[in-house]
Amino acid sequence: MLRWLATLILALLFALNALLPSTDIGRRGNEAQARAEVPGSSARVGSRLPDIELQDLRGNPVRLADFRGARTVLTFERSVDW
Repeated sequence: MLRWLATLILALLFALNALLPSTDIGRRGNEAQARAEVPGSSARVGSRLPDIELQDLRGNPVRLADFRGARTVLTFERSVDW
């Protein structure tokens, strides 16, 4: 019985491995493809970024335009959603 269950689980994992890339969840692509889909993500040092607005930890809006004229470093982390 246990061997049959293990075989079934392995077969399901192989099926997921084959089918997942063709779904929306599996079409994440590599880092270059992910960056190409986000406007302004390929900006270089010294180039002007599009105006973005985010919230700080207290929920107050912070705009990139508030920091114009000052040297600013933005760091975005990509989360793993699994």
